[in-house]
Amino acid sequence: MAEYKAKHFGDSKATARTAQPSPNNAKKNTSSTFLRGAALMSVSLVVVKLCGMAYKVLMAAMLSSYGDAYAGFGSGLLNNAYEVYNPLFTLATAGFPIAVSRLVAENLAQKRYRDVAQIHKVSKPFFITMGLICFGLMVAASFVYVGFIEQPYSIYAMMTLAPSIFFGCLISIYRGFYEGQRNMFPTAVSEVIEAGGKVILGLGSAFLTLKIGFGQLSSQMDDYLSRNIPFDGAGSSYAMFGMRFADYNDAMSSLTAYSVAAAIAGISLGSLVAFIFLRIYHIRKRHLITDQFVENTIDARTQRETFRMLLRTAVPIGLAALVMSLSATIDTIVVQRVLYDLSMNNRQELLAQFDVSRLDLGELFPQDQPVKFHTYLMGAFGWALTIMQLVTALTQAFGTSAMPNVTAAYTKGDKTELKKSIETVLKLTMLFTLPMGLGLFAIPGPIMGMLYSGYAAEIGAGVLQIMGLSVIFIAVSTPITSMLQGVGAVSMPLKLYLIAMAIKVATNYLFVSIVSINIKGAAVGSLVAYLFVCVVGMYFLIKKSGVVPDFLNTTLKPLVGAVACGTAAYGSYQLFRLLIPTMPSVCCILAVLVAILVYLPVLLLLRTFSAEEIEMLPKSKNIVTILAKLHLLR
Repeated sequence: MAEYKAKHFGDSKATARTAQPSPNNAKKNTSSTFLRGAALMSVSLVVVKLCGMAYKVLMAAMLSSYGDAYAGFGSGLLNNAYEVYNPLFTLATAGFPIAVSRLVAENLAQKRYRDVAQIHKVSKPFFITMGLICFGLMVAASFVYVGFIEQPYSIYAMMTLAPSIFFGCLISIYRGFYEGQRNMFPTAVSEVIEAGGKVILGLGSAFLTLKIGFGQLSSQMDDYLSRNIPFDGAGSSYAMFGMRFADYNDAMSSLTAYSVAAAIAGISLGSLVAFIFLRIYHIRKRHLITDQFVENTIDARTQRETFRMLLRTAVPIGLAALVMSLSATIDTIVVQRVLYDLSMNNRQELLAQFDVSRLDLGELFPQDQPVKFHTYLMGAFGWALTIMQLVTALTQAFGTSAMPNVTAAYTKGDKTELKKSIETVLKLTMLFTLPMGLGLFAIPGPIMGMLYSGYAAEIGAGVLQIMGLSVIFIAVSTPITSMLQGVGAVSMPLKLYLIAMAIKVATNYLFVSIVSINIKGAAVGSLVAYLFVCVVGMYFLIKKSGVVPDFLNTTLKPLVGAVACGTAAYGSYQLFRLLIPTMPSVCCILAVLVAILVYLPVLLLLRTFSAEEIEMLPKSKNIVTILAKLHLLR
């Protein structure tokens, strides 16, 4: 027994340092447990998203120093790289980590501790195999994809992104295992490491690539000009990195593509470093459970039985995630093809929707061919998407943290605990999502202008306004589907997402095809599709769990507060613009602060919180006393 415990669960000294289930803490407050995990995951995911935003903003800034067209074009190439990567990465990793997390939580609730170790052991060869297969598929599919979207410059970024699929699978070996134990620390830290590698290594590589490449081109430009030959005229071919290019436009487009590929290489390297961290963490900590628990548990299931259980849980979960990832890829392909066709067949009508004087048509429409313009528009869309994803990062954390809590409560048949878990997830999701989404809707231009420059940022602002409404339903759908999986309805999200995929693609095709709407139509499909997922998903969650949440306090009151918040943001921004018209970024920051100062009092006046909820905050006794005297608690 001692040998078994040492191998699978670690040393007894380390056991005392862990917070694994025990008779003394098994009945601890469910909301507090969830909040700790959600807080840690939220902080890490916000850091990750902020790093991702900084990564894209700084990359765009580097490229914009060579022209606005290159900033939008390069951002489009960056987005293209993920369109094949996302579904393959989802196929390799989406279902199994969640299945591992769910089954670990379930077996811990049933005190089947040997099975917890067995689950981890069985999952390792699966992740390694899937990582290798999907890495190969990424390499092969990339060549087909760039041909279909008429963008050959995307291939370099796609090739450098491919290794991160394999490293991501290695990372997944450990994330689901510890998440099921409600230990979010390994996932949180590894995600921050990945993000840091992307920013530091990726942007550093991109900067050097641009500096060296443009230096080589500049010396040749000077040589042409010294001989009275136009640097972009006939016969002015260029050499860079040992390769020859027909003209300056091709050379700069290629340099943009190389720099984006160099930036993406940082993602793969960051994933490798994150895996090394998780491996070291697992060797040092492992899954630590007391001797008494290990000795009293029953024998583990066989490896074959365990693998079958994992498959039964993972397949519907993974397929649901894969459907939405494929939906996004198909949607992007359709949108780009529609934009390409509009550029080819309705060029003048499409350009009439924009301020042509601010578009570098020599770069975006070389020789009257729309080689880059559709990618430029997708780059503006990607800028808006990056901002929107800050909101969804929070609810992704709520969904990840909710899974083991909801699973444990449902497994034990404790409806009181289950209701509290569901309401806590919904309320926190609404409290964060609603004001941020309506804030994006209220002042999209100022927010976009704080981060990006150039005409592409103004195009992206129109997209961001629609995304402000879409993000509410996108963000809420994540914890809803996670809780459906937690109560055993593992196949329901797949069915919902299949229908949502069809809605999204059809809606986007319809709206993007309208020349006057064009790229803004790409945000409409998400609004309609995820609204469907939220409404229908909540209906089935109530039906399956037998629990009806308190929608007044979890949804309606936060909505009223959010409307006040968005109104305050818009009104105060307009006022500050009159007072300090030359400082739009400062006006935006002040408007956001005013919105926050309005939001919190409105929530208190609506008596949104209970004393128990406030007491979860650190050093909250005085706060509870004051709020109770003012009759601001329900």
